[in-house]
Amino acid sequence: ALFFGVVAFVNACSQAPGTTTTTVTTTVTTVSADDGSEAGILSAHERSLIRKTWEQARKDGDVAPQILFRFVKAHPEYQKMSKSFADVPQAELLGNGNFLAQAYTILAGLNVVIQSLSSQELMANQLNALGGAHKPRGATPVMFEQFGGILEEVLAEELGSGFTAEARQAWKNGIAALVAGIAKNLKKAEDLADPQTKLTPHQIQDVQRSWENVRNGRNALISSIFVKLFKETPRIQKHFAKFGSAAVDSLPGNAEYEKQVALVADRLDTIISAMDDKLQLLGNINYMRYTHIERGIPRAPWEDFSRLLLDVLGSKGVSTDDLDSWKGVLAVFVNGVSPRN
Repeated sequence: ALFFGVVAFVNACSQAPGTTTTTVTTTVTTVSADDGSEAGILSAHERSLIRKTWEQARKDGDVAPQILFRFVKAHPEYQKMSKSFADVPQAELLGNGNFLAQAYTILAGLNVVIQSLSSQELMANQLNALGGAHKPRGATPVMFEQFGGILEEVLAEELGSGFTAEARQAWKNGIAALVAGIAKNLKKAEDLADPQTKLTPHQIQDVQRSWENVRNGRNALISSIFVKLFKETPRIQKHFAKFGSAAVDSLPGNAEYEKQVALVADRLDTIISAMDDKLQLLGNINYMRYTHIERGIPRAPWEDFSRLLLDVLGSKGVSTDDLDSWKGVLAVFVNGVSPRN
């Protein structure tokens, strides 16, 4: 809730470059600064200290731009979240109209929240709304922690000796409690997909862990998939010239077939083992794509192979949650190797 004004910061990310439209919602439940009917997340004394120090700091018209400027300077990746000034050189931000408009939007939002700290219900609603609004944008609790740290730095410089150790602790307590509330509705870092691989660390960990349990029997696993695949769609077997005409039931034990099975099993093992190395993962997918284009293998066999692999993994006891991660990983792999037309 302390960062309720940041809603406007991220909402502005959707504005077209060059615009300065600023919207601030000011309709809130009014709570007296002395209202002690609800304990809220802070003690009455802490709330009083936060209001008092904020009231002193915000009188300086430069405090809002300084907070936002320090934030994007320390964490430039967040500047890219705001389209209206994403490409403005940092040296020019403090003179940029879109940047200043956003800074004062945040200031207005902070004013609203700080005056509402006594209402536990209102704070809970705002935390849920704030977390929900930021979840689709990939925001993490770390972002809010970092913003809170910058806010504390600016307040300390602005207020000097007026920002006592007791006041600093009140702000720390407020920031920690509010971030914890916001975090309930935010994605964790391990659930955020890499923009290039399209995979999350969580998916990669699930796949690598469950694969480790079956990798010693990977040749038999791949062979069972091939047999099912060739029986379902006989024409797929024709892509393998060295055993394309052999009876499917006679394939196990066929030297050329066993070589192919081992090759596929080892390739899959290599890809899964290196999934947490983004460059190697992308390299493996690109290699598979270009080598199989030459053989004219369409997308459908890759999709069927993935489906059958999921079936086999399920029969091996892989959990439903891990299978969900496998589905995501295999979709990325299939799309990379054989993109849709």
